[in-house]
Amino acid sequence: MNQPTRTFIQIDHTRPFLDIVKERAQRFHPYPQRLVEQFETLPRELFVPAALREIFLDRVHTDAGCAGILSQPNVIFYMVAYLYLKGQEKVFEAGTGTGYQTAILARMCSHVYTVERDRKRLEDAQERLARLGITNVTFVHGDAAEGLPHHAPFDRMLFGAAIHGEADQHLIEQMASPRSRLVVPSGTYDQERGMIVGDLLMCDKKDGEVTQKINPIFNGTLSFVPLISPRPIGWTAFKDGYVPSRQHLERRPRMFPWPFK
Repeated sequence: MNQPTRTFIQIDHTRPFLDIVKERAQRFHPYPQRLVEQFETLPRELFVPAALREIFLDRVHTDAGCAGILSQPNVIFYMVAYLYLKGQEKVFEAGTGTGYQTAILARMCSHVYTVERDRKRLEDAQERLARLGITNVTFVHGDAAEGLPHHAPFDRMLFGAAIHGEADQHLIEQMASPRSRLVVPSGTYDQERGMIVGDLLMCDKKDGEVTQKINPIFNGTLSFVPLISPRPIGWTAFKDGYVPSRQHLERRPRMFPWPFK
């Protein structure tokens, strides 16, 4: 399932996102036509909170993003493309966010279980997908860092927030056999920015054997919010230091406060 390393090309995020997605799609064989069609047909503007649509109007059709408010299509394309969805998979998604990636996954697989710690975001995403007639999604308010052991095993697992290092054993145990894949941003925590900077980690499970490997598709420049877990103060020993606590989240100011609808 691993793809050969490609030469990194800096992206002009002011360009139309569909042009960029179609260019990136050329790197995959066979060409991921079904996935490209989701970006062509899914109205991105629907996933911007109504109170902010005027602010982001000039960015909706570009590849520009804003964490938690406007998902970056180029990044979502790669993350979903590397799942190699055929249509029958059961998928776990950590971090529902606006629901944009959730909608793409739902149109590409059999069923999506999506977990979001922010109840307002979850409810808004659920409403957006209902308007689109998407029904094959189970929305869960909870700690995405734990996975969903009661709904496991999953054929694919996708994380919309980053970790430091490799995927934990308790998540690997939720991956289906004989073959499954987990994709998650992974890298080094930048305390000043409150972000993890790195690339995509591919965790593959085949006949019980597990391999974890960084795919340097973004040349180590991928920047993601850390996977937040609502646990006691400090960095949890159980997660071996990669999941910040709620206290960390509260200290880090947001550009725009939620809730918005």
